[in-house]
Amino acid sequence: MTVPTNAVVLGIGADGFDAALAVAIAEARRTQRPLHLVHVLQLPPGDAYVGVYGGVLDAAKATLDGALAEARTLAGSDVPVTGELMDTGWVVDDLVRRTDGASLLVMQHRALSRVKRVFVGSMVHGVAGRAHVPVLSVPEGWDPTSSPKGVVTVAVQDPVEAPAILRSGFTEARDRGARLVVLHAWWLASGFDVVVVDGSVRDEWAARSREEMQPVLAPLQEEFPDVDVTIEVRHAPPVEAVLDAGEASDVLVLGRRHHRLPIGTHLGPVVRAALDHGSCPVLVTPELRSEVGRSETESRGALTGAAAHG
Repeated sequence: MTVPTNAVVLGIGADGFDAALAVAIAEARRTQRPLHLVHVLQLPPGDAYVGVYGGVLDAAKATLDGALAEARTLAGSDVPVTGELMDTGWVVDDLVRRTDGASLLVMQHRALSRVKRVFVGSMVHGVAGRAHVPVLSVPEGWDPTSSPKGVVTVAVQDPVEAPAILRSGFTEARDRGARLVVLHAWWLASGFDVVVVDGSVRDEWAARSREEMQPVLAPLQEEFPDVDVTIEVRHAPPVEAVLDAGEASDVLVLGRRHHRLPIGTHLGPVVRAALDHGSCPVLVTPELRSEVGRSETESRGALTGAAAHG
């Protein structure tokens, strides 16, 4: 089956999808795009699958049919909803393939224990590290209608790489009528950080960071004059700063690492921590380059929040 062009794609898991479905419908409705549901049949290993394939296939069809029925009820007549079942058994590969030509992939993140995560890994990690489009990971139990913060936070590590992700933040802040917070977190890679960093050092770093950010922000502020912008510089470990930002944001947006890095390293520690422990949806964007990032952001118009590389 061909995925509708520029669709919001939702990966349906047999262990739950209600939170991700609500977010995906809201995104499809807001951007006036179709919603496409994908459920990948997970086959048991070895020869045992031959005897149980029929039962597993029936269960997978029931899962997709139930999700389609729920989606169409919630979406109403203004969001076209389609769906497909894939039976290759390779969940990460199939979902990555289905992002080609889509605008966004939404998945629900399960709250796995640390031990279980070591052995089974995370499908969200695998897909987010390879997808062709932004991947929005929604924590199970998340309610997009409860206590919206009205703040879009974009965390920037390097001003040189900032224009694309900042444009995404400006666009979302404008569309939501929200305030934009540009976050930069820094922490010395030394156990003596708390000893050598005093108030004057923090003030100097904050002033320098704001000065470096202004040339990048200036053209965007001119383009988006109705967006209220604040720069926040935090002296804190990046993981801590990003997770804290999630408490005050509707979505965290994180940038994926460079594609030339060895396979398996495209998601750094900040992204992985946010996916595992973030209290709100986490949007992981593909490699951020100004030329590519602008076109992707404008074509998607998707949910955003706090962003960081790592």
